[in-house]
Amino acid sequence: MDLERLRQLEQAEEELRRRRERGKLAQRAFRNRRGKKVSKDKHNEAQKLKVAIEAIARVARQDDRPELLQAIREAAEATGSGLDLQNSTNGCHKGDKDPRVAGGLSLPLLNAGDPTTVNQGASTSLTTTTQGGSNCTGDFVGGRLNNQKMTACGTRLGSEIVRPRLDYGLWFNTNRFMRMDSPPLDIVPYLGLGMTTFAGRIFWASGEYLLNLCRRAEAYADTNPSAAKDANEKIWSMVQHSPPLHNVRYIIALAEARREFRDRGYIEGNNPAGETDSAELLQEHVLADYRSRGDDATLWLSPRAVENELRKRLGWASYRSFEHALQLWDLKQAGPSIEVARSLIYTLASTFICFGDGPRWRTDRVSALFDGNIPTTLR
Repeated sequence: MDLERLRQLEQAEEELRRRRERGKLAQRAFRNRRGKKVSKDKHNEAQKLKVAIEAIARVARQDDRPELLQAIREAAEATGSGLDLQNSTNGCHKGDKDPRVAGGLSLPLLNAGDPTTVNQGASTSLTTTTQGGSNCTGDFVGGRLNNQKMTACGTRLGSEIVRPRLDYGLWFNTNRFMRMDSPPLDIVPYLGLGMTTFAGRIFWASGEYLLNLCRRAEAYADTNPSAAKDANEKIWSMVQHSPPLHNVRYIIALAEARREFRDRGYIEGNNPAGETDSAELLQEHVLADYRSRGDDATLWLSPRAVENELRKRLGWASYRSFEHALQLWDLKQAGPSIEVARSLIYTLASTFICFGDGPRWRTDRVSALFDGNIPTTLR
């Protein structure tokens, strides 16, 4: 009887041991299944996040604001997306990096879309030579801002968890999307009657020359690379003298915004270069750069200064006749004066450099131009 009882106890213990072992195996299998499911869910969430960031990045490539690009770049790096925000899908800078970092100058952020440098680590295809020059191999034209696709929200949330509540919402600057009816300060002297003065003619001709170069580079990017490269090099020659101007996309946006106001009387509110003082702020950076280098910025003449030089050379009476020809702008009515005017305007428009608030020309070159192109009959 005792042996039978002992055998039953041993069998019971063996059964209990087997049950415990099966329980452990079942729990282990459950944890494995749960871990795989969680891992799969996390992987799916990560993939969805990557897709979302890539979609945002495609839109952000149309935006010029460094703080927005930096925020998206950090998010892309965190998810391992490996995105290159410098290469746009619509042709912006084909094979080129943002030229604003070429000078390595870091300036304070003024406003959304400001032409300042924040990413010192990015590379550039504008290679500085040992003689101090630069080789332009990129395509600046594709970087022109598409005003219909610009975004305005450049902030990002903190790391804390945001839970749904009724006492907060999504806020953004609605004025950013309102059209701007006030003219930019830098073009005020060249509006209205100022458009037909010699200064106004060369100011607007210079802007059109820049935009024509942009169209030429864009049109020949695939069919005639040498012509596109020549146009890009001419654009770069206008801004290479000062690092604050190396954001070529912003310079082009400035020209487009000013032409838009001249033709339509307002600027779309989503253009970051359409602020009334945007050109003046950029010019302040250029002048500060010149002062830091010990260069004399007064050697460069503005359109009105060039007009004053011409007025001094022609005299009061001759310049009044010349100005009348500019207002007529017709070869039959104005006579030989208009031929001289058109020649001077074309030469000046095709040889200017940008100072942020408009074109500039060296004093000595203006003097040489007037000496060789103004016939004695006009003096």
